[in-house]
Amino acid sequence: MTDTFNLPETSTAQPPAFTTAAGCRTWLAEQPVTNAVQMQAILLRQLNQLNRYALPATERLAIMELLREPVHASQDENSRRFAGKPLPLGPTEQAAYDTCQSIWNALATGYQHCLAACIDDEAGMKPQWPLVAQRTLAALVSVLFDTYRGGRQPPAGYWKSLHRTYAAAENAGVARQEVADNVRLGKNLAAPLATWIEGLLLHAASPYQLPPKQIGWAARWARRWAGKLSVSETPPTLSARTIPLCVDLDADAPAGYRPIFVPGTRFVDTSGMRDSLKKRVVRLERGDSPRDLQLGDDCTQPLCQELLIQMYYRWCKGGAIRKHERRAADGNCVIIGGIEAIHYYVSGRKAFQQPGGSLSDTQIRRQRDEIATFGRVMETPQADDYSQQHGFQVEQWEVMEEWRMLDQSATGVRIQRPLASAGSRFGGGQLVAVRPKDVRSLLLGTLRWAMIDGKDALQAGVQIIAGQPQPVAVRGTGLSAVREKYSPGFLLPAVAALHEPESIVFPVGWFKRERVLEIYSGKSTQLRLTGLIERGNDFERATYDRI
Repeated sequence: MTDTFNLPETSTAQPPAFTTAAGCRTWLAEQPVTNAVQMQAILLRQLNQLNRYALPATERLAIMELLREPVHASQDENSRRFAGKPLPLGPTEQAAYDTCQSIWNALATGYQHCLAACIDDEAGMKPQWPLVAQRTLAALVSVLFDTYRGGRQPPAGYWKSLHRTYAAAENAGVARQEVADNVRLGKNLAAPLATWIEGLLLHAASPYQLPPKQIGWAARWARRWAGKLSVSETPPTLSARTIPLCVDLDADAPAGYRPIFVPGTRFVDTSGMRDSLKKRVVRLERGDSPRDLQLGDDCTQPLCQELLIQMYYRWCKGGAIRKHERRAADGNCVIIGGIEAIHYYVSGRKAFQQPGGSLSDTQIRRQRDEIATFGRVMETPQADDYSQQHGFQVEQWEVMEEWRMLDQSATGVRIQRPLASAGSRFGGGQLVAVRPKDVRSLLLGTLRWAMIDGKDALQAGVQIIAGQPQPVAVRGTGLSAVREKYSPGFLLPAVAALHEPESIVFPVGWFKRERVLEIYSGKSTQLRLTGLIERGNDFERATYDRI
């Protein structure tokens, strides 16, 4: 069955450091388990050698079970080097991602060898069917989890491999048989079916739109609730309360909500989690803690409640509701990242300066140089020189899709840039300035998601913030803020057509209800913050009252 899973041929030509479970246990006791980077390299080398070495399936399985825990430990540590980083990844981050993917795939290959032995009815493997199927699927779900955390699309063939493994368990009649999985689930049990559904739910969670911490929460919740769901070859009774996921086991594609009817179709009924999700949302609104609701000790409010509501719609109601229709588009879109760079270009290429402040040493030297060269101080700094010195970049990205146009401004665009093209790094939750085709001026937007597709292009979805931004300088007030410096910020007008109130954008971490900010734009005024609209990775946007 090696062809079924594209397994490497095995021989006894190059033995690994151990060929028995007893030898593996002794070998592990001698390894530098506290050095995650070194341990990764050691484990990868041994896994690759094991996957090419001929062994009795029962012995291979015993060895894989011993290696599984140290593999997970080293992976968890090293995944922090790339998880949630802006794209494209830097060289060190990319190396960490590639290594983690190689190890997960090597672990999956080891268990697929055991699964092929189960299918071939090799001696001693029949009782191991449920365990082997669950372990193979768990390794493949780990591949998927880190793929999303690294901002990549699953490689070609991934979904077919996942579905093929589940189908093997289903055909053997063991898909619903539970086994212990202490590494991933502690004292809880898991069946191959639940582990397969976990991968489907992880994709349905729209992971590219989630920051690293929330991807972890969603993955944990998917693992928890997957065991409550059922699968059938025919669609469950349709209702407005729940929309089932639909997947073709013969296709290289994830589950979706559009029904398909082919021999390999399976329907995942998510009604088993609907009431549980809703009850927890209600209890969070009442003030119960995420920990008391068994959502995780690391979950914090209000992010936990917001994410739980998102998962309710994405897992039970057919996905997130789109406010605006999308349409195909072409042309280019200007994009700028970074609050300082955005402020510079939105203000007409004017360098941000502290209101009422004295000139810096750099500015004094520049003015002296200009007097010596031109006989006078130039009215504005040389824009190109200033932007280059500060690393500001204005990029042209190709528009792939556009959201419905309102008041001559787009509410959002999906854009892409080939990785081969030089440019800035971008990540979800980042503030950007964009100018879509046929729009005259720069608009502010939030990078909702970013990922690298299978054609090595960086794709991003930008939600445009309505209204023409006004660049301002902003700082706190009060005794503690007497010497506080101004920071770049933006005022945005109310847009009645989109029910958008007046708002202000400022650096992340500043928001506190009733806080008073000083705003300078030609003259000084004060605003009192009334509510938080949005918090990104590098900005916050809030409503306010004028004082």
